[in-house]
Formats: sequence, structure tokens, C-alpha cells
Amino acid sequence: MNSKIILCALTVFFLYSCQKNNDKQLSKDILGEWIYIKTEDQRKPQKNKDIKFPPPSPFGNHIPGYIFLENNLCENKSGYFKRIDAKEREERKTFFLGIETKYKIENDSLQILDLVTKTWENQKIHSIIGDTLTTKISDSIFAKYARTKYKMNPNENYDKIIVSSSGCYGSCPVLNISIDKNGNILYNGQYYNTQNGFFKSKITKNEYQKIQTSFKKADIKNLEGNYRGNWTDDETVTITFIKNNQIVKSISDYGRQSPTALIWAYTPVRYLYQQVRLIPLKTKKPLLSIWRISFTKGNQIYDLTKSESFYLLTEILKGKETNYKFENSYQIQFWNDENKREIIYTDGRYFKCKDKTIDIGYNFLTVNNLIDKFTPKDKYDE
Repeated sequence: MNSKIILCALTVFFLYSCQKNNDKQLSKDILGEWIYIKTEDQRKPQKNKDIKFPPPSPFGNHIPGYIFLENNLCENKSGYFKRIDAKEREERKTFFLGIETKYKIENDSLQILDLVTKTWENQKIHSIIGDTLTTKISDSIFAKYARTKYKMNPNENYDKIIVSSSGCYGSCPVLNISIDKNGNILYNGQYYNTQNGFFKSKITKNEYQKIQTSFKKADIKNLEGNYRGNWTDDETVTITFIKNNQIVKSISDYGRQSPTALIWAYTPVRYLYQQVRLIPLKTKKPLLSIWRISFTKGNQIYDLTKSESFYLLTEILKGKETNYKFENSYQIQFWNDENKREIIYTDGRYFKCKDKTIDIGYNFLTVNNLIDKFTPKDKYDE
């Protein structure tokens, strides 16, 4: 009898040790960055029906991607959101809880802490072979992830990154935010944000580098300038990268149609204002009334994107007042908060609104090679 008890105990101990060693190996193999590739449904079609049920999406209905780090730390690249619904659109709010969470591997199962529900999402690890992670969603449904590797140019650096959003037919946040390489933040919350107004803040240089690295993973220089879904009433996010006062690249994304890596990069930046201490800034209201800037000269026009417009506005705000007389070659027309039309006169360097002239220190139009990009106005530009 005693020998049977000892044998059972040894068997349990052996199985426990094997399981623990397997979990330890999986915890080692899973380290790195992964992106969801596809779901494989191996179920047989039901009799008389040659149709398979659509498989459930792994870890919710967002675009899954994860970085598994040591010490059971994890980054969910899509982030976690808590939304407050209300009858009035102005009262609807979206809180970004971040991308950093925890994970653990127990009994061959990958468990990731959901920051919204405070529960552990669970999937069985079927295998980790080379650069392929396969998890088991149900008996015959498997999700596959690929280990991602990026080729980034160490010399590709930017002085400033600006992200803007336009809003949608709903309560999408409308805002502008810029971050420079020293960690200085300028934030302009316009509508449907948890904090509206004009503010400054600060992050560390290392935090800026982490943000920049996320964008570099998207292969910025080889991205298209415009991504657009074939539907209406969605929001547009624009991103602008600055180097030596020059716009290196601007990207417009309507309906989240840009590459996944770019969406992963700009989403946390849109909500960065919720993670930092905001200091209110006082400035002239007419300038902040401008959503997008269009330069006009006679019957010619050039439109900046929303993020480019915010960049120029911040350059004007930090410019120096002067009495210098310049040639009024171009106009910027806009409607102020009182719904009255105002005009800014400029030659690209000096900007005059009413009786005040601001010198930004360089010619915005020539530095960014915009002089030859003007096009004839159409009926919508009048």
C-alpha cells in the first residue's frame, strides 16, 4: 500500500516538474515582438452545409500584436480603452489605459491581463516553432502569430512629431499634439477629449525615443502619403515628421487604412495628454480657431494637412513680434470663434494678423519647397 502511495506521489511530482519545465521553456521562447497573421479553422463542414462558421477573433476584435518582455511584462500594441457613453455627444469620453500590461504562462496557457476588465485573457499555446507562435482558441481553431523583425536606420531621427485627428460623424476625439526630441509637448484639445484647451507638458528624452522608434518600425520613408477607406463619416489622422524646420514626411490616414505598425505608433500619441501633467497656456484665440491652413495667392492655393497646420501655428506662436515691413504675397483666410472671417498676410516668414507681425525666423514656404506646389482654386475654395 505504501509503495503505491509513493509511486503516485512520484508520478505527480514528475508530471508537475515536466509541466513547470515546459512553461519555463515557453516563457523563454515567447520573448520578442509578435503580430497576428491569421486564424486557421480546421473544423469539418457540417453535414448538408458546405459552410464553416467564422472563427472568433483572438484577444478581441482589434489588430493583435504583442511584445513579450522579461519579468512577465507585456505590451499590447492595440492598447486598452475605456469608453464613457452618454446621450449627448459632448459628454462621451474615451480613456486610454495604455499598452503596458502583464502576462504569465501557466499549464501551457498564455494569459494576458486585460486592463479594462481586470481579468486574464487566456489561450492555450499549441506551439512555438522558430518565428511562428500558434495558440489554440478552441478544439479545431488556431491563431497564428509571426515574430516581427524590423530593419531600422539608426541615423533616421526627427526633431518633432505631430499627430492630429479630424473627428468623425460621432464623438471621435479632435485634437493636435506635437512632441519634440527634448520631450516638450504642445497639446490642443478641440472636441470630445477628456481635456480640451491649449496646454504644454514634458516627457523624458528616452520616452520620446521610444515613441520615435515605434514610428520607425512602420518604415516611414516608404509609406504612402495618403491612405483612405471607401466610406464616409470616419475620422482622418495625420502625422507629420520634422527635421531642421523642414517637413520630411506627412501621412494622412482616413478610416485606419494605413499599415498596422503606423496605427500602433500614432494611437498612444493621440492619448498621451492623458498620461502627463498638463499646464494651461494662454495665447491669442484667433490662431487656435484655425483648423487647417490654406495659402492663397491670386487664383492659386496650397492646403496644408491638419498636422502640418498645427506645426506652422506653433511656429507662429513661438515667433518674435516685429515691425518689419514685408511684401504681402500670400493670404491665409479663416473664420474665428465669432464666425467672422479674418486674414493673415504673409510672405512665408512674416505673418501679419491685424496690427501684429510675427517673424518665425525662416521662410516656411521655401524651406518646405511649397512654392511650386500651388494649384488653381476650384469652386470649393472660394
